[in-house]
Amino acid sequence: MVNYFYLVFCFVLSLGFSLLLTPFMMKLALKKGVLSKPNRRRVHKKPIPYLGGLGIYLSFFITLFVIYLVDYNFSSKFSFKLIGFFGACTGIVLLGLWDDLKDISPLIKLFGQLIFAVVLYFYGFKIELLTHPFSGREIQLPLSLSFILTIFWFLGLTNAMNLIDGLDGLASGITVIVCGALSFIALYLKNYLNMFLLLTLAGSCLGFLRFNFYPAQIFMGDAGSMFLGFVLASASLVGPQYKSATAVVLLTPLVALTVPIYDTFMAIVRRLTKKHSIFRADRKHLHHRLLDMGLTQKQIVLFIYLVTLYLGIFAFLFILIPNQYAVILLVLLALGLFMGMVVLGFIERRMRYLEKLELRRKRKLHLGQYRFDK
Repeated sequence: MVNYFYLVFCFVLSLGFSLLLTPFMMKLALKKGVLSKPNRRRVHKKPIPYLGGLGIYLSFFITLFVIYLVDYNFSSKFSFKLIGFFGACTGIVLLGLWDDLKDISPLIKLFGQLIFAVVLYFYGFKIELLTHPFSGREIQLPLSLSFILTIFWFLGLTNAMNLIDGLDGLASGITVIVCGALSFIALYLKNYLNMFLLLTLAGSCLGFLRFNFYPAQIFMGDAGSMFLGFVLASASLVGPQYKSATAVVLLTPLVALTVPIYDTFMAIVRRLTKKHSIFRADRKHLHHRLLDMGLTQKQIVLFIYLVTLYLGIFAFLFILIPNQYAVILLVLLALGLFMGMVVLGFIERRMRYLEKLELRRKRKLHLGQYRFDK
């Protein structure tokens, strides 16, 4: 039976811890000189302290351990998995901190993510079932395929959240919205463990967002963004897999996280097309493109919040309709996404064309002035 008091309690408690710990992390980062300095890719104009991700991590796990002590239903179901979950998440945060402080190689970072994903797999966080989209029949995955899909799931969501963290309040706000949407889905499916993880993460991020929204006073860094993606990937796999396995385990988080996943996919395609390393950073992410179109940081972040909220509602539809109709919803969603990107590309081309016309006009004026002076 769901204890709604404990669910509300974990959200409020994690929110409170985050509101207390984030200013402390801000002061610690300033004291130790852990700052994000402006460069060509970053949009902020002055050094901003890191370590916000450490505050999110501490708020999240302090709350979970409190709930573990007071709620027997939670502790009895999550006791074994909590050990591996805590160890792997701690590892991913330390890996992110290492990158924040020393700017490590992307390959080292990817290898570290792989190790911690494997740890969670052996602690029971795995994709075991898929549902046939037309017949609704559940398919038990072979061990090797289950392992490969699970590892790709962890790596994909972890790096998607890592790459989308480019504007003040963007990653933390998206996480709050996605956690809210997936919490309603978990409540509908009576997935007790999933609700605790999602609501605790939502509270931790919301408290951090108080200091991270534009203009940001602190950043979460790679430690925070990778932790968010890692927890969201874990929360999707913590509960039992049963009827509508594909919709519950894969489709709903994928739809709710469409924006960061799409941005990651396009970054990989873009870099491979140009024969660059997929780890090579650039300034062509979705939020960068919107900035170049003249939108402000706040406008872009609020716009992506609205898109994420819409996608979260869309994700809820997957558990309300028969499996055979889920494909139709996916096609409609893909078409909408495609049309949105076509419109964005058209606007960008139009702006470049107008800029060229303006440049030609200025050259003609300059040439005419030069001849007049002669």
